[in-house]
Amino acid sequence: MARKPGPTSKKRLAKAKPAASTDSGGGKAGAAGSRERREARKRCVTAIVVGAFAVLMALSMMLPSLAAIFSPAASSQQADSSQGQSDPGSQDQAASSSSDSAATGIDAVNARYQKDVDELKARLDSDPKGLATLLNLGNDYMSWAYASSSYATSDDQKAQVAELWKSAISYYDQYLEQKDSNAVRVNRALCQLYSGDADAARAALEELTAAQPDYGPAWANLGMVYEAAGESDSAREAYQKAEEKDANDEYGAKSYAQRRLSAMDAAAKAAESGGTSGSGSTSGQTGTTGTSSGTTTQGLSDVLASKSGTSL
Repeated sequence: MARKPGPTSKKRLAKAKPAASTDSGGGKAGAAGSRERREARKRCVTAIVVGAFAVLMALSMMLPSLAAIFSPAASSQQADSSQGQSDPGSQDQAASSSSDSAATGIDAVNARYQKDVDELKARLDSDPKGLATLLNLGNDYMSWAYASSSYATSDDQKAQVAELWKSAISYYDQYLEQKDSNAVRVNRALCQLYSGDADAARAALEELTAAQPDYGPAWANLGMVYEAAGESDSAREAYQKAEEKDANDEYGAKSYAQRRLSAMDAAAKAAESGGTSGSGSTSGQTGTTGTSSGTTTQGLSDVLASKSGTSL
């Protein structure tokens, strides 16, 4: 016969029920956590697979380009293709550069100065009295004529040089009508000398030294004119005046005169020893050119100094 449970047993059963309920809840939580971990692993694996797939796709798309880059034959073909398929603009530019480099002699000199002169003339059209423009035009034409003189061999080329000298003188005259300048007067006289009018150059420089006796460059260039004419005594006197009036060599007249005197001394010694005579010797010259006057000595002028690259 079965016994009925006593009070003590009921208490035990009552206590056991919560425990059973607790174990059931803990099991459910553990199961849920396990599912979350599995799903997290799946997501991680999925992400890795997708990333790897993307990398493989990218590599597969790049393979043709990589093969072209690292293949010697392909690189050679690409280089040949680039050389053979240059754009028309590059070809035109190369042809233009080749044409410019091919220009020599008086053609190269013309190409050098023509553009600058054209721009100055256009500027002068808008301001016919512009002193700076007139001066620059005179200087550019003087430099152009002086540089061209060395290359002018044909009659047409010599005629062109003569016109360049005339243009320089014309623009200097327009400048002097508005503003007097010793330096411009000297440059104008040198243009006359090199264009073949030595008498006019002499007269202009003698007039300038009389009016401005303290201006050393006028004396220096007058000495050069005398020297070119073979008047050694007058040349020496003018050079000595240049040394005296430009004692600090502010204008370069003193050093120029000293070089010319040294050249004359060397020519005199050569003549005494039976060598080549004449004050027009190239020994110790500041610079030379083949001008219409036959004078080979470069005068003292900032314009000619910048042209020849010689600091006077």
